[in-house]
Amino acid sequence: MEANTVFNLTDRLTIFSYLVSSSRVRWYRVIMRTFWHHHRELYRYQLTAHEVRDALREQLDPEYSLEQCQNDLVALKEWGCLTTIYDSSRATSIASFLSPALLYQATPEAMAIETFLAEQTRANASSGALRQGDLSRLWDMLIRIDEMLQQDLAVLNTSQCQEIADEWQRAFEIWNTMAREAAQYLANMISASQSSKPDLEAYQHYKSAVVAYVHGFAQALTLYGPRIREQLAQWRALGKLEPFVSLLANYLNPPAPTLDQVRTVDELRLDAQKQVDALAGWFAPGKNADSFRRNALAEVDKVVRRAASLASASRPNANYAQQLQSLAHTFLQARDGETAQQLFSVAFAHPLPIHLSEGLAGTPNDLYMPDQAIAWQEEPASTLYLRPVSRTNRGEQAREDPIIDNRLLTQNLIEQYEERLQEQLRRFNRLFAQERLDIGTLKKVTAQERTILLDIIDSCLGQPSHQCRALDDSIVVLLNPDEAEYTLLKASDGVLLLPRYCLERRMMPALVAVSARDSKEREDEDVDR
Repeated sequence: MEANTVFNLTDRLTIFSYLVSSSRVRWYRVIMRTFWHHHRELYRYQLTAHEVRDALREQLDPEYSLEQCQNDLVALKEWGCLTTIYDSSRATSIASFLSPALLYQATPEAMAIETFLAEQTRANASSGALRQGDLSRLWDMLIRIDEMLQQDLAVLNTSQCQEIADEWQRAFEIWNTMAREAAQYLANMISASQSSKPDLEAYQHYKSAVVAYVHGFAQALTLYGPRIREQLAQWRALGKLEPFVSLLANYLNPPAPTLDQVRTVDELRLDAQKQVDALAGWFAPGKNADSFRRNALAEVDKVVRRAASLASASRPNANYAQQLQSLAHTFLQARDGETAQQLFSVAFAHPLPIHLSEGLAGTPNDLYMPDQAIAWQEEPASTLYLRPVSRTNRGEQAREDPIIDNRLLTQNLIEQYEERLQEQLRRFNRLFAQERLDIGTLKKVTAQERTILLDIIDSCLGQPSHQCRALDDSIVVLLNPDEAEYTLLKASDGVLLLPRYCLERRMMPALVAVSARDSKEREDEDVDR
């Protein structure tokens, strides 16, 4: 049966009238926020008209009168935001007892609206967070719950059941906060990527911080996500999930002060089931956790790319020929000599054009002599003579640089590339000495062999057929792309956590013949020796 509440689906919701109705919205909002403040922080639920008036005078309108306050309170009562009761506890006479003062109290629905508005304000002001410790704490709480669920729930006493329910509520609140903060942080990253004209230095600091921050949370999510998913699946497989939900339903809500606020057993069980399903669905394969990790890494890639583009755009333009060409055109378009001299002073940081030849600018001089004419306005003191281009002046021409022979350098680069390719092929053959390779059986590999393995796995995961072509043109197939078990791949420079993939090397028929011929030739060479 549907609970009796003003938040119904069909009727008009008059309780929201104080947010949009008439020109008194500012006063209505401050009045309801005053009730919410006393309700949440001072634990006072009933206020008199005088107290409300004093609060309005302090926060909004110093001229706010008691009559205006009473009219506003009456309007809020008609809309269902407030209720009134008579205060006979302060009666000091028969007259005051017969006409007691009114106390105003906000309704639960009005407090729910103000709480929602406060949470939205806080969410908009929040920048979000990716706290890696939340995942580890969530996992520790689920482990403690699993240890308590190992016992028979039917024989647990009330304190033990309450402890299990409290531990779940703490775990659920940590997950809910983590999911909300992660979504807010990702939204702020997208907004930051769309902002225009950022400060390059500040953006570089932001890039270096956000890359490590997001990658750390993504690694923690990759580590704890499968564990939490497997733990919940194990509860479901062992038949512990249904009794656990029933236990949570018994301790989900505190005792209600009135009978009409008591929820039925079915409603409590449905609420508990929704909590468990929400947490399990967030960590399900391909759902919120995987989607967040993909989107977060994509935004990190955008941040890195934009930082690189901003850095390249901020580099100084060293094309001096183009700059001098622009300066020359500017000189030609100058209206008078004074304008040209000012342009020259700005361009070369000198008051006189002494960088030019005396034939154009006269004898250089740093002294300021206002009685003399400007050098740009005077006739040239000498005439320039350009030597003709002829056979007699051929020796004075600038010689061209000799042609550089890069054939030896190119041959050396080719040989180095072939050596590196052969070395990679030898490492690949050592890894796939057998046709099938189980990563979990590898004790220790070199850093180069680990790089080859990761490249092959990435190429296989990027193809729908989960296979790729190796260096020797053989086919490598990833047999278990959805592997959930993780293993440690040890190398000389560290340890890498990744799924326990199984790879199979398949030789092409032509390659098998070539390999057999090479083996035969090597055996013949050994016999000859």
